[in-house]
Amino acid sequence: MEQPLDFVMRPLPFPQPSPRTTGFSLVEVALSLGILSFSLVTLMALVPVALRGSRDAIDKSLELELVQATRARLLSYPYATLPASGVFYFTPEAVETSATGEVRYEVAYTNEASTNLPGGQSTARVRTSRLTIRNVETRQSGTTSLHLPDNGQ
Repeated sequence: MEQPLDFVMRPLPFPQPSPRTTGFSLVEVALSLGILSFSLVTLMALVPVALRGSRDAIDKSLELELVQATRARLLSYPYATLPASGVFYFTPEAVETSATGEVRYEVAYTNEASTNLPGGQSTARVRTSRLTIRNVETRQSGTTSLHLPDNGQ
């Protein structure tokens, strides 16, 4: 005799999850929130450091642009008639402007009478200019030196 096919129509017995295993416990949620908040606080503490580093890099880059623009301007003068001192004015984008324009930076220069090379040698064909770069808004300033060769003019 043949067996009935009723075993095909019956659903398979899957174990039903108990109410205890269907979600996260309060301890698990609290622990994960604690780990998440600790991580976020640590990352937020790094933001000011990153901003300061970025600001310093921008300042150094802008300082280099100002020094290069000042050097180009000083080299445009004939070497024999190079002014002993002066001031150049620059916009926030490091573009030279007049004193009445939108001034963000002042670059004051002073040419020294002689240049001493390493080893105590002196030369008349190179002049040293002391540059003082000042931010007009923040009143911060810095100094650097620049060597100007005889440009043959």
